[in-house]
Amino acid sequence: MTTLENIENTHNYTFPTLFKKLWEDDMLNWMRGFELPLEKGKTWAEDIYPTLKENPPLLLNSGGSDFELLTADEMLNFEFPELWDTEKHHFIPFAKTAEGNIYAFYKNIEIAGENPVVLIWDDMDETEIIAKNFEDFIFRKMLEATDDIDKEDLDTDYDEAGIEAYRTDILADLISITPYIKSEYVTVLSDIYNAEVLDMLFSYGFKSEKRLNEIITEMLDFECLDDVIEHEV
Repeated sequence: MTTLENIENTHNYTFPTLFKKLWEDDMLNWMRGFELPLEKGKTWAEDIYPTLKENPPLLLNSGGSDFELLTADEMLNFEFPELWDTEKHHFIPFAKTAEGNIYAFYKNIEIAGENPVVLIWDDMDETEIIAKNFEDFIFRKMLEATDDIDKEDLDTDYDEAGIEAYRTDILADLISITPYIKSEYVTVLSDIYNAEVLDMLFSYGFKSEKRLNEIITEMLDFECLDDVIEHEV
């Protein structure tokens, strides 16, 4: 079994305290009780996801429809693309999107003893600095889960239950993460998750994009926020 210590040794990195606590409490494991490869005929969506809903691991529903935490083995054995300048840039990947973009800690920058979280774009020589630490990353992702909620995606995932079923799921995420993050973050998220639904042409929201951006600026701003750097050789 791959341990966090194995990953730290491989990547020459010490994960932040919050990441370690979530790891210890099985909050970073989207495969609880299952191993890859899955048995023939089983799928993550049909067989694993329903077992996670009562006590969701991190960002299970509020990470976005294309967000996925890497497994321990995927973190340990991550294959850095040849074009990435890994001698100059020290990335420690921990999540991905369906399009192949990677979320990672960026060891090159340190702020108050922690490293920022970046989004490394798969098809561009661009890495975006999206949060100054892991806790702020969680808060930002959970905020962004309330804007531009695609109606077609909701129909696929929830049928007629729609936006209210989605609300139920992200509230479950909030309950499970509450013991780990700042109370002020919980208060803001609780207020938004319980807000009146904004019904737009192709999507729903709980707050306007403008207001969410204001919250990000007010609560998460730092010198490098949303800066973009080049990461390829």
